[in-house]
Amino acid sequence: MSVLEPTDLTGREVLSAFRKGTTQVSVKSSDDDASLTPVISPATNLPVCWFVPTPNEDIDAIVQEAEQALNQPAVVGDDTAPAWSDPAAGPQRAAVLQKWAALLRQHVNTLARLEVQQIGRPYKEMRFQLSRLPEWFDYFAAMIITHHDQVTPWKQGGYLNVVHRVPLGVVANLTPWNHPLLITIKKLAPALAAGNAVVIKPSELAPASIIALVQLGHQAGVPPGIVNVILGAKDQAQCLIRHPTIAKVDFTGGPATGRAIGAAAGENLASVTQELGGKAPMIVCAPKHVEQLNQETIHNEYLQPVVNGCAFGAFIASGQTCIAGTRLLVDARWYQDFLDKLVAKTRVFRLGDPLDLATTIGPVITKKQTNWIHETLQAGIEDSGSILQILCGGKKFDGLSGTPFAEGNYYEPTIVAVDSKLAKGMMSKSNSTAKAARDRVAELHHSNSLFQTELFGPVVVVAPFYDTTHAIEMANDTAFGLGASIWSHDLVEAQSLASKVRSGIVWINDHHKNHPSSPWGGLTKASGIGRENGHVAFLEYSQAKSVVMNCRPFTSDWFQDPNARYN
Repeated sequence: MSVLEPTDLTGREVLSAFRKGTTQVSVKSSDDDASLTPVISPATNLPVCWFVPTPNEDIDAIVQEAEQALNQPAVVGDDTAPAWSDPAAGPQRAAVLQKWAALLRQHVNTLARLEVQQIGRPYKEMRFQLSRLPEWFDYFAAMIITHHDQVTPWKQGGYLNVVHRVPLGVVANLTPWNHPLLITIKKLAPALAAGNAVVIKPSELAPASIIALVQLGHQAGVPPGIVNVILGAKDQAQCLIRHPTIAKVDFTGGPATGRAIGAAAGENLASVTQELGGKAPMIVCAPKHVEQLNQETIHNEYLQPVVNGCAFGAFIASGQTCIAGTRLLVDARWYQDFLDKLVAKTRVFRLGDPLDLATTIGPVITKKQTNWIHETLQAGIEDSGSILQILCGGKKFDGLSGTPFAEGNYYEPTIVAVDSKLAKGMMSKSNSTAKAARDRVAELHHSNSLFQTELFGPVVVVAPFYDTTHAIEMANDTAFGLGASIWSHDLVEAQSLASKVRSGIVWINDHHKNHPSSPWGGLTKASGIGRENGHVAFLEYSQAKSVVMNCRPFTSDWFQDPNARYN
């Protein structure tokens, strides 16, 4: 079946659940059917497609069929090939993943348009992000071929211990709306490489591109029943998680939902991997000799490149990523210069039609989320006692009236900053004045919601730091520990700071970079459990099986031989 074209999603299409490796797409002449759930474009607040939520009885059948498919020998022409979960099927699994990667490369533009229509992210972003997705299938295809069983040391002679990796079985992937394809593939690739069957429950806000992805998988040769999709929201997710056959649940989303999923999965002793919340700090260090540099050198050679990087870290995807750099901690010595540059950078962002390549900032996912961001922002400003100031943004964007996007969920890119007087106070020659300013900023950071709450929108909050010890204290003063970045011209200093930041992913002089070989996950419970990417993800989708072989001709008779030893 061909990939859904973007134009299809402007009609009355219903995207139905996968069963037995097929997809049913029915055309409806009306959207009045109460059984249909619309997918709403955040750019227009109009439906782009409709889908039928998967009934609970179908979920049970899908999971059972997936379990059967795992051990079903594949038919290739006139021959029978090993079952998907069989270790001997490794070359088959690798070939399927490689072909799937090739198909992804062919359809990048179509898939990017699907993503844009669902979630409103600018086409420029999605086209480049999706162009990298084949790397995950290629990486884990290579891992299938290169992974070998282990032989472990055995103290007593005459024994051989071989450790095999075996699949878990049927696993559930619960994926979010903000990176539908990226996050799904990060979970799907290692799961399939390890020999599992997968049931995907995409976000009800963005299911269309996942359906297209799995259609490509079927073209690549994924056997029927090995990759399945159920559609719906909370009810469908709970039904899937609580199914007694599910061996593992892999979820990306918020901490509150993560707790509920962990509790539900625990009822059946299913293992859990979760990537949860974040409030990533970006620590911006000034050159040690900054006081000796003239303004032109500071701005052009040192400051502007860092501002460019931090603007990307904060505002890409309109801040709607778990690793968005939404806490900026800036050396007090160039705090005001940094703020001036960052505000100037932000003011040239362009909001509008996400399919226009000139658009740099897209909408927030829903009206409800947009309103919550605004209310939380206003409350944080008020609670700060005028210490926090809005330097730009801070309101819904009204520059699209008269266009199809006038009703979209656009929010102006917003910079909230600690009053620069406190940065100046930190640089005072009076130790008591400097300490008072330092302590006041630290207390504000600890208590104010704008530093502690994940807003998931285009809002960044900025604070000065006195020294790198102060910076690390604030960077780690949060429940989250997913991502962070260090910006410094001194790489020795940057490495030292990276070792002290409590985050599972730390970038130096960059942000957001992702690679299939690089483990991805949080160091605190609020940011998740387990890891995506790399060999560790492959291991988490399999389990160890020890085969202990006595290489001697016989064992001693424990009950008769007085010299027998209990090993």
